[in-house]
Amino acid sequence: MSNRAVWVFLMGMTAAPAYAAGFALIEQSASGLGNSYAGMAARSDDASTQFFNPANLSFLPQGRQVVFGLSAILPSAKMDDPTGDVRFNNTQSPVTGNNGGNVASLAMVPNFYFADDINDTLKYGVGITVPYGLSSEFKDGWVGRYSALKSELETLNINPVISWKASERLSIAGGINLQYVKATLTNAIDSSSLCLANQAPTGAIPAGSCNAVGLGQPGNAAADSYAKLSGDDLSWGFNLGVVFKPVAGTTIGAAYRSHIKHQLSGDASFRRSAQINRIAPLASRLSDGDIQAKLSLPETVSLSLAQQLNDKFELLADVTWTNWSRFKELRIQFDSGDDNVTTTKWNNSYRFSLGGNYRYSEAVTLRMGVAYDQTAVPDAEHRTPRIPDADRTWVSLGARWKMDAINTFDIGYAYLFMKEAKLNHSTEGASVQHRVQGEFSPNVNLLSVQWTRVF
Repeated sequence: MSNRAVWVFLMGMTAAPAYAAGFALIEQSASGLGNSYAGMAARSDDASTQFFNPANLSFLPQGRQVVFGLSAILPSAKMDDPTGDVRFNNTQSPVTGNNGGNVASLAMVPNFYFADDINDTLKYGVGITVPYGLSSEFKDGWVGRYSALKSELETLNINPVISWKASERLSIAGGINLQYVKATLTNAIDSSSLCLANQAPTGAIPAGSCNAVGLGQPGNAAADSYAKLSGDDLSWGFNLGVVFKPVAGTTIGAAYRSHIKHQLSGDASFRRSAQINRIAPLASRLSDGDIQAKLSLPETVSLSLAQQLNDKFELLADVTWTNWSRFKELRIQFDSGDDNVTTTKWNNSYRFSLGGNYRYSEAVTLRMGVAYDQTAVPDAEHRTPRIPDADRTWVSLGARWKMDAINTFDIGYAYLFMKEAKLNHSTEGASVQHRVQGEFSPNVNLLSVQWTRVF
C-alpha cells in the first residue's frame, strides 16, 4: 500500500469536518430570529442588521448604537441502528460498535455590533460574529469510529462597513470581512485492517505477522489507533448591499457576501496502539507531520422585502441563495507530498422565509416567522457522520421591548423540524475502505437574546 493510500485510508472522512467548517450559522441577531430571519436585508431594526445588509445602517436613527447578542443552539442528532463494514483485498467484514449517542451539544454563539454617524449621509459600523461553526462528538467505540469521532470548527469574523444614504429612498454599502478559522477533528484507525491489507501475498509485511501481534481481526476496537488533524487560517472577503424604498411603507433590500478562500495549515498527530507499534513499517507511516487544506466558504445572495401593511402590521419575506456547489471536493496535502481527495459534490441551496411583526404598543413588538432551508448535501452517499445535514423547516416567535429611549431588549425562539437524514458513506481512493450506513433523526432548538443601547 502506498503512503498516499495509507493517508486516504486514515482520513477518508476529513473533507466533511473541514467544510462543516463550511456549515453556516445564520443566528446573528435575536431581533431577526423571531421572524425566522425573514426580510433581514430590508430591515433597520438595530445595528445587527449590518450582518445581513450593511446598507440598512443608513436608515437607522441618527446617533451611536451598540448591540450585544447571544444565541443558544441546542441540536439533537442521533443515528438509528447504524451498521458498518470494511473492505480490502476482495474481502468484506462487519464492523461492530455502539450507535454513537447524541453527537450534538449545546453551543453558545455571541455577536457584537456597533454603528455611528460620519455625517448626514454616511454611517459606519463594525460587526464581530461567528458565521460558521460545528461541534460534534461520537461515543468511543461507535460503529463509524473510523469515519469520525470528534469534529470542531470555530470561526471569528470582523466586518467593518460603510453605508451611504444617496437619497431618502436609496442607500448603498460595502464592507470587508476579516475571518479566522480553526478546525480540529479526530477518528479511530482500524489497525487490524491496515495490517492485513499490507500483509503478504498482496503487501510487503510477511504472512502471519498480523495474527502474531493481535491484528488478525478486522475492525478490532481493542487494537484501534487514533488520528487527530488540526489547522487554522486568517483570510478576507467582502460584502455589498443596497436598499431601495420605491414607495412609502415598502422596502426592498439586496445583499451579497463574497466567498472567502482559506488555506489551513496545521498538523496531523497519531496515537498508535501497542499492537501496531510492533509492526515497524506501519508504525513509521503513522508519524506526526504537517498538513494543509484549502477551504472556500461560499458566497451568498439575499433579496428581501419589508412591507408595512398599516400602523400595526409589517410583512417580511426573504430568499437567500448559497453557492455550496463550490464544495466539490476537499484536498488535504501532507508534508510527504501526498494528496488526500474526498469527493463531496454539494449542491447550491436556497432558503425561503416569511414573517411578520405586530406592534402591540409603543414599547412592545411581537414577531413570528417560518422558513424552509434546503440542505446542500445531494444524497446519502455524500452525507457524512460529521455533517448529518438535511432539509429543515423553521417555526419561530419573538418579542421586542423598548425599555426606554436608550435601552431595547429582544428575544427570539425557533424550533427546526429536520427531515430524517439517510447515510450510506464509504471512504474512497484506498485499498481499505470503511462504510457506515444508518439514518440520523436531527432537530434543533434556538434561543437568542439581545440588548441594544443608543447614545
